[in-house]
Amino acid sequence: MSHARQAGAFMELTRREARSEFLERYFICAKRPPERQVFLRGVADDLFGRSHLAGYFVDGVMVGGYCVVLEPPFSQVQLLPESVRSTHPLLQAAGERDIVSLPILWLDAAYRGPMHSAQLWRDMFRFIVSTERKYLIYAYLQNEPRNWQLYKRAGNPVNLYSGLLANGGIGGVDRVSIDALPPYIDFLTTFLERHPAGNVKTMPRNRAAVGMQQPSA
Repeated sequence: MSHARQAGAFMELTRREARSEFLERYFICAKRPPERQVFLRGVADDLFGRSHLAGYFVDGVMVGGYCVVLEPPFSQVQLLPESVRSTHPLLQAAGERDIVSLPILWLDAAYRGPMHSAQLWRDMFRFIVSTERKYLIYAYLQNEPRNWQLYKRAGNPVNLYSGLLANGGIGGVDRVSIDALPPYIDFLTTFLERHPAGNVKTMPRNRAAVGMQQPSA
């Protein structure tokens, strides 16, 4: 069955059960092996406590979501070599209170396509703009080209660094000026208004995303 025409709904995830489900579904979607889950599992409570965590639901099932970190420390900054952290003009001029970061963005493979992707990116961009910060930063790994190529098409990012990261991976860190995002929101809104399934709801914040059925293996 095609899911392309189904409308979705967003919910802020505040309960531990909902956040745990978000993490488990992200690992499944991203095909993260157990050894690559250890670090994120260890910092998830702290990370999510400093973040806006949103789940994207279709027919009551969480099929996507994003995590925007609002308070330092930001892992993307920590991935930079010390020589870059201590000298880069942006990091010297902008305080960490001017920054938000995007460590997690995911969408179940069965729902990937223009409709659901547009809904997810629009809601994420809207929230980021609402923070009234100056910059969004994100990190990427060179061996995950689908992810970093997708990120680099959004928001006209500027590369802060590319090469060997502090965690031993090869990749980079980019920044996006948040005041450049509204035209992208307008574009996505226009696209979604042309499709009946584009009427996406934001579910009340006091509802919890718990008890959702697990995706089949």
